Amino acid sequence: MLIAGKKRIFVVTVWLVLTSLFATAVNAQNIPQLATANRPSPITDTFGDRLRTLANESIAGLQNRVAAGVPFLPAERTSRLDRLRQLPDGNDPELTEKYRRILEAYRIELDYAKSIETYQDVLHNAGSQRLVEFLRVGRLGLYYQTLDGRESGVWDAKQGQWRHLASEDNEDISLDLRIAKKLEPPQLMMVPLFGAESLPRSVRSSGENPQPPWTVAATEPAEMALAGKESLFAALREFAANLKSDYPWPLLGLAGVTESNLLERLADSRAMATPEGVAELFALLNKLLDAQSRSLKFNAAVYAPTGVATEREVVRIGDFGLIADGRYLAYNRDTARLAEIPRQPGSAILAQARQFAGQESASLCRVAIDPSSGQTLQLLVQIPSLAERIDQGGPVGYLILVLAGLALTLSVYRFAQLTRAGKCMRRQLLGGNWQPDNPLGRMLSKLEQSPMNDDEALYLVIEDALAAEQAKLDYGLTFLKLIAAIAPMLGLLGTVTGMIETFQAIALQGSGDPKLMSGGISEALVTTVEGLVTAIPILLLHSLLSGKSQALGALLEAHASAALAQRLEARHPVPGNP
Repeated sequence: MLIAGKKRIFVVTVWLVLTSLFATAVNAQNIPQLATANRPSPITDTFGDRLRTLANESIAGLQNRVAAGVPFLPAERTSRLDRLRQLPDGNDPELTEKYRRILEAYRIELDYAKSIETYQDVLHNAGSQRLVEFLRVGRLGLYYQTLDGRESGVWDAKQGQWRHLASEDNEDISLDLRIAKKLEPPQLMMVPLFGAESLPRSVRSSGENPQPPWTVAATEPAEMALAGKESLFAALREFAANLKSDYPWPLLGLAGVTESNLLERLADSRAMATPEGVAELFALLNKLLDAQSRSLKFNAAVYAPTGVATEREVVRIGDFGLIADGRYLAYNRDTARLAEIPRQPGSAILAQARQFAGQESASLCRVAIDPSSGQTLQLLVQIPSLAERIDQGGPVGYLILVLAGLALTLSVYRFAQLTRAGKCMRRQLLGGNWQPDNPLGRMLSKLEQSPMNDDEALYLVIEDALAAEQAKLDYGLTFLKLIAAIAPMLGLLGTVTGMIETFQAIALQGSGDPKLMSGGISEALVTTVEGLVTAIPILLLHSLLSGKSQALGALLEAHASAALAQRLEARHPVPGNP
């Protein structure tokens, strides 16, 4: 038994020794392979070098654009690019971070075209320095105004200098600054801009296959060779996908098949961008920045409010407006269609839009833009017209308007009558014969034709004639006063009925959707306005007509007293008078 146990121990020991020797031999064979796998391949070395070159070239291009372009926020933009240039790009994580920051810088530059801002900074012009207030309108225009608001200027990108603005434009800049600071309610901004430029035709036809390829398929050998750059490819894919969805490319003249294919290929998760594809992406970004820096003209199909499409020349004012034939358009991202806004701004704004469309690119012209990138213009469609406002008042509102119409008609009629009566009375005083076409002539004629000689009887004749003529002069004034009194009460009635309708909507549908309550609230407010708008002018007209009637009545009374005194003096002559 002892000998058998020793044999088992010996066998186990030999087996462990052989196993250790075999594992050591296998590891020795794998060490060169692992070293080869960890060593960068020539493919990845070349790929990385080209990406580093493209990164540095893109940073230099952005720095040149900031130095030679519109000088807005120069310190902030230059500092951002300087920090980019100082970033290391040695290994893959550093290169990925550098590309991420470069794409972020491009995104910031692109987003400048969508915003309007104001800030204070020092203006360097003609060797002088002044603290002024700047207004930046996207990438289209940069303006300044002195702190006292008396002087304004615009940056002329073609001349590379500031241009002084006229006093009329200075007033517009003052209002635009208040709108940009949100001190005024949202509205269209009137700004002087340089005329639109026609888009140059693309040098590459849409049917060409671009060479070299922008991406390569994510096959297993490619993935192994480019291992470590997954984060870089992910950043490029995300940026290309956002760029494709964020910008309405048909409005930039860059939406040929070439640009769309580029972004789709770069955003494809099944492919990896080549250096040529990255270079094309940077070229496309520079084209986009150039297009955002000026107003552009291009031909496109525009749908009228009737739904009929026609080919028109469209003027794109950055991200702040689209004009065709002097009318404003809206771009629908869902359908990728240009449509004319059914309800347009005022005629003066449309006339300026028509003038801007025909302006030379080197000349300034005032034009209205939408600082909310189309939202304010879209709200114009939802603003009710005068007829729609009146209809919101309901039956009570229509009753108020009927009474207002009757009162206005009666007021005009009575004013004409009183004016004519006053002229006839003045003509009657100049003549000798009493005419029946005026109150004074009828009253004095009645006094002369009276056969009574009693003093009291003559007094009664005059009082009766005065009362009759005064009643004619005051005709309709009581009705006007009544309408002025009941119009606000009818408005209050409409307010009550409108609130009842609102509470019924809340009881049936709840208060989650304010649109369900808008009908009753509109009726309540519109009837109140109609009642006040009716009562105030009717009160003024009543006061005017009442004063005119009292003045004519006082004239009648004075001449009636004089005529009666003469009649009584003729009957009872005073001793000593001839």
